[in-house]
Formats: sequence, C-alpha cells, structure tokens
Amino acid sequence: MKINKTYPYRLRNDAHFQFYTEFRNLVQKEEAVKQKIASQFEEWLPLYDKEDAALKKIQKSAITAQIQDADRARDEIYAGMVETSNAALKHFSEEVRSAAARLKIVFDTYGEVVRKPLNEQTSAVYNILQELKGKYAPDTALVGIASWVSELEARNNAFADLMRERFDETAARTDIVLKEARTEVDNAYFAMREKINALVIVEGVAVYENFIRTLNAVIAKYVLLAKPRGGRGGEQSEQQNETAEAQ
Repeated sequence: MKINKTYPYRLRNDAHFQFYTEFRNLVQKEEAVKQKIASQFEEWLPLYDKEDAALKKIQKSAITAQIQDADRARDEIYAGMVETSNAALKHFSEEVRSAAARLKIVFDTYGEVVRKPLNEQTSAVYNILQELKGKYAPDTALVGIASWVSELEARNNAFADLMRERFDETAARTDIVLKEARTEVDNAYFAMREKINALVIVEGVAVYENFIRTLNAVIAKYVLLAKPRGGRGGEQSEQQNETAEAQ
C-alpha cells in the first residue's frame, strides 16, 4: 500500500488549494502519521498559508466593487426586459401576445442568465442580443423592449470591458507569487508523500493504512479534475513535471 501519485500542477488555482486543504485536515486528524512527518509538515504549513494569501489577493483584484456594480446593473436591465416581455403575454392584442410568446421561448432557452458565472453570463447575454436584434427584431419592436435591448447591450459591453482590465500591476505580481507558492507547496508535499511511502515499507502499513486509504480517495477525486494538456508541447511539459516530481 502506498500514497498514489497526483499531479497538482495540472489543477486550477482553487482546486489546487482545496486539495491541499483536505490533505492538511487529514494530517491534523491522523496524529500518529502527523508525528512521523512532524518537521516536514510544520515547514509545509507556512507554504500552504502563503498560497492561501496569494490566492485571496488575486480573487480580490479580479472581482472588484466596480465589476460587481456593473454586473448588478446588467442583471437589473436583463430582469426588467424579461418581465416587460412576459407582461405582454397578457396584452389585449393577439399580435403582441404572439410576439411575446415567441420571445419567451428565446429567454427560456437560455435559462436563468443572471445566475450564470460572470463570463458565461456575458456570453449568454451577447447571444440573446444577437437573437433579439436579428431574427426576433420584429417581435422585440411589437412587444416594446427595443430600448431595453439597446441598454442591455451597452451594460454588457461595459461589463466586458471591465473584466478585460481586471488585473492591474499588483494582481499581475501576485499571480507570479502564486505560481511560485504552488511550486513550493507541491515540492514539500511530494517529499512528505515519499517519506510516508518509505515508512510503510520499513515499519508496515498498520499505522498508515487509514490515512493512505482516505488520502487516495481524495487524490482520485482531484485526478479527474487534473486533465493533461493536449498537443506535443503539453506532453513535453507533463514529462518535465513528472521528472521534477521524481527527483
């Protein structure tokens, strides 16, 4: 029995940190194992905290108050437009009711747009706008939401511009720090993993069995998220990383 290999450098930032959070919690729970790697684990914890701090700074820079306000304004316009269109389903004019029914199909197709992740919402709104300004332009005019469409387009474009500018120089520097922190955390973890695997060979599995079984279950979960990059360049990068890990 041994701790299986995993490739945390393939994980996105949030998943990378969460994997090590689960590892940390498991070590702290398994006191017998913790004692065996005490010095290495104590040296690893500050590296884990460094990654946590860098990740929080990037998240704070990426989701600024300005972006949040722009997203809220966009949500309000979109919701108002849909409500106005739905109200036309009860219009006295059959022609307007029919137009509103066709527009409802469009809105229903895209689901709850305002609940989507920010970038997905931007893309969804863009696609809806193309529908409303194109094939469904006559229905949009009949229902009376043409001005809503124009305002939503302006809000969506403004939001997209802010997202493109979200990383300032501080965020860029923090991103470099995060990459360095991830590498340090990985290397320290690899050393602890190999030590435990060696101790199992020397001392037997009894003390380590529950820890290893639980950690391997965690690893299996994250392996599914850690998909290798395609292409020859990606393959070469993976081989280099695996070689570095083995050293």
